[in-house]
Amino acid sequence: MILDPAWLPNCSMRRVICHWTAGAYKASSLDKEHYHFLVEADGKVVRGRHSIADNVSTDDGIYAAHTLGANTGAIGIAVCAMFNAVQSPFHPGSFPMLESQWLRLADIAAEVCRAYSLPVTPQTVLGHGEVQVQLSIAQKGKWDPMVLPWQPSWSITQVGTYFRTLVQARLQAASEAVEAPVLASVVFEGKKIGDARLVNEGVYAPAGAVAAKLGLAAPAAGASSLLLANGNPVAIDTLDATDWVDVMAVATALGRKTRWNSGTRVLTVL
Repeated sequence: MILDPAWLPNCSMRRVICHWTAGAYKASSLDKEHYHFLVEADGKVVRGRHSIADNVSTDDGIYAAHTLGANTGAIGIAVCAMFNAVQSPFHPGSFPMLESQWLRLADIAAEVCRAYSLPVTPQTVLGHGEVQVQLSIAQKGKWDPMVLPWQPSWSITQVGTYFRTLVQARLQAASEAVEAPVLASVVFEGKKIGDARLVNEGVYAPAGAVAAKLGLAAPAAGASSLLLANGNPVAIDTLDATDWVDVMAVATALGRKTRWNSGTRVLTVL
């Protein structure tokens, strides 16, 4: 995670609104008054003065005031950039927003959406420059962060759509990454072969460990199969950037029987 979980209090939020500060590449004390999280030029994420919980209600006047008339239930995140930027003809100013900052903004938006169960829609994940159209709340000439210095020909609609695509992709990737591997063990001729796991209806062990147990040379990096002594190949699969082989397939190729103990999750090659 990019954000400290302590920065994400248990409260109800409606949306996240993205900005640029119209300042330099470092967060100033005034920037920290307006936004909950800020991205500096080096990718560092700085926490603003106000907690997200301060924006549950704005009745007390103590909250991050990042968007005119739209701060209640809204999390404000910003890139530190675009001092003296001009919309038309476009000029990014002396501190142009960096693509790396914009991508980090998408990372933060995804973490916020996940923490507060926010759907990714034009009304719940949007830029300040979209607020007037998407939320029907008048703004005063705000166009941040909807013009990209590295892609200035894109329309606000294109920028907003692409940003939400990035946020959704990050949420999807995080969702797919939360599954912990199902661990198992493999015993071959009375000795354990490293750590194993259950994947795709097979029992997989590290290819190098299996090769060593069988007296074979470790497979070369990027090899597609492990060649057994009898000439039979067994496919190598890459899991978590490491080469693994299905021990059941190895046993079958060697003509060996196996025994599976579901209680201990141990596969014994007989």
